[in-house]
Amino acid sequence: MKFAFKPAVLLTSAALLLAAPVLAAPKLPPATSANGMVTQSASASDAFPGYKGFLNLSPAERSQIDVYYLLRIKRCDASKVSASLIDNGRTIPLHIAPDGRITPLPTRAQLNNGATVSTVRPESCTVAMKLKVTTQQGLKTSYDARSLAQGVDQGNSAMRKIAGILAIGLDKLDRIYFIGGGDGVAVMSNGQKQSLPRTSGKGEYPSGTPYYVPGQIRGAVRIELSQTPSNVLYDTN
Repeated sequence: MKFAFKPAVLLTSAALLLAAPVLAAPKLPPATSANGMVTQSASASDAFPGYKGFLNLSPAERSQIDVYYLLRIKRCDASKVSASLIDNGRTIPLHIAPDGRITPLPTRAQLNNGATVSTVRPESCTVAMKLKVTTQQGLKTSYDARSLAQGVDQGNSAMRKIAGILAIGLDKLDRIYFIGGGDGVAVMSNGQKQSLPRTSGKGEYPSGTPYYVPGQIRGAVRIELSQTPSNVLYDTN
């Protein structure tokens, strides 16, 4: 899922759980421009598309997955882009990490009570928000493979419930990437091991990233990595 701040409009993809083409843009107040900087505001639920729907899922429906958002900043100095959450007159600065991860995310109450998000950026900038689906298991060298597989199902089910008919046009989650995980193997119930495939580097993930596709490795009970990954993400091929 992604949306982009542009000079006169904030484009959003509606409430979806994956990186996907922009589908529809709600009507939003126009952006303002002064001294080469553009300010754009939107409701927190529009600024973080899909997050309200995700929080409204029952704990059982998201027991294996969590989500976070990245800002993709292009054509300008990223340090000149800022964002704030405005809640009942209180301004809360949002931190944009070097990798684009934005924190803190709004609470359920803030999403429901009309909190807004304001961004300020140079006119040359394009800023896109991308939602990432990650595991609840944390960062370690051994993972419960069945729980990871359950997370694939939960992510796809959540997407269908949040996006409705729009989910038809989205690719389904089918694998888990272990960024920085070194070598990886799937351990079967009988103790046999199968090496995990690794990325070629042609896509979004660094070359050599191990990944696990539950539908292609049947019967795995554990995933073992040679290094603790820096991130673990559910995605498509």
